[in-house]
Amino acid sequence: MRYLSLFIVVSLAITFCINDVFAQSSETEPLKSKVEMLEKELKEIKDLLKQQIVKDELKEKEIASLKGKDAQKEKEIASIKEEVKKKELKAAALVPGEESYFAKKRTEFEEKKLGPAFATPYTKPFLRRFGRNTYLGGYMDFQFRQDENGDGSHGFDQTRFIPFIYSDISDRVKLAAEIEFEHGGVGGGRDGETILEFATIDFLITDWINWRGGFILSPLGKFNLVHDSPLQDLTDRPLVNQFIIPTTLTDTGMGFFGSLYPSELSKLDYEIYVTNGVFHGLDESGKSFFNASRGLRSSRGGFEFDNENQSPGVVGRVAFSPFIGLEFGGSAYTQRYDDNNENQITIPALDFAYQRGAFELVGEGAYAFIETDDFATSKGIADSMWGYYVEGRYHFMPPRLKSGSPRIFTENSTFTGVLRWDQVQTSEIKSGERVNWLRNRITPGLNYRYTEDTVFKLDYQINMEEKDMTDISNNAFIFSVATYF
Repeated sequence: MRYLSLFIVVSLAITFCINDVFAQSSETEPLKSKVEMLEKELKEIKDLLKQQIVKDELKEKEIASLKGKDAQKEKEIASIKEEVKKKELKAAALVPGEESYFAKKRTEFEEKKLGPAFATPYTKPFLRRFGRNTYLGGYMDFQFRQDENGDGSHGFDQTRFIPFIYSDISDRVKLAAEIEFEHGGVGGGRDGETILEFATIDFLITDWINWRGGFILSPLGKFNLVHDSPLQDLTDRPLVNQFIIPTTLTDTGMGFFGSLYPSELSKLDYEIYVTNGVFHGLDESGKSFFNASRGLRSSRGGFEFDNENQSPGVVGRVAFSPFIGLEFGGSAYTQRYDDNNENQITIPALDFAYQRGAFELVGEGAYAFIETDDFATSKGIADSMWGYYVEGRYHFMPPRLKSGSPRIFTENSTFTGVLRWDQVQTSEIKSGERVNWLRNRITPGLNYRYTEDTVFKLDYQINMEEKDMTDISNNAFIFSVATYF
């Protein structure tokens, strides 16, 4: 405005001077030169005014740019403060009286937004806190089954009720335990029981090496470590985890575990334990527990002192994640399985998990190499069994359901379409001949999660089984509910 005012004043002054000059004498030459000089000065003033306006505009742009940079710096400072806060919380998680070490593990897992295939036994929801740093919780599942085979299962079953107890005893000593009530807790074998599922004491040393001892969940394959029903999208466990790696597979022993970080994005986890040996396949009387009907499932032995053959078992797993959303795992188990300490069973296993957006693909395979001397062969034990599964999952939620019934279909709700392919071969020796039982299964399913911790499942099992070259038809419809508590 000040430049405009100056321009107006000068223009008026020059105009008055010109009019005055011409009023006095229009023929006087000196006055013409004055007029020309004044007009030149007026032009210079106009040019200066334009230049000043351009400079003012540039300054305003510079000021706006500086304000933007200040705002960006403030965001960067806020981000750094948030990162420092997270690191402080991480450090505080190991301090007695602060947030539970196990609860912190769960929080870190949720922040990565990973699917259940990437979970661990220590990333479960903890809903009740008792005392200083002890957490109680658990899960339950319930099902209705209708087999097409008239001799199959029909009706309702309260499959599992699993309370768990996790505790920070001190900054380095942690305890974790789960109790299993299966099929109502009826005694008499693994099909109806009350049993300690696992119970461990951890002594934390550093990221890459820690000690664990007790009743250990065997790291043979990944599924045995994350077998909880609320985590799974289908009701029944994969066939390989019923017959070759009979989940839940637990053994008494001790060993080490830890994590290494080869790069900024990658992670390497390991576990290795020496145990009593969980498979009791052949006793001194000649009774065999490896057979085509139940695979290795019936051979899971006692968990006290290893009095049968005094030969320990060794189990370990290594998992590598090159980036968040992809994991490859390799594991193995080996031990003497007979009371005479003559025959070895070795089970290598491979597993993988991949997640990209709403899509997941997981799988696992295992092969049991079984040594057999003449005595073992004469009692019906075959030299190998194997199995694998591959499962694809897709998570979705139709927007119309959320808008039409927001109380039922919330922001935390989701549907999952799932398809699994299973194949397992179990074997035994009868009358000197090898008998194979090949089980093939396709299971399409659809489930609804009201929240991540509660799931309603609908499955249809299409079974294609061959035993002694004879087809078996036993397809099944299953409805189940599973929830953490």
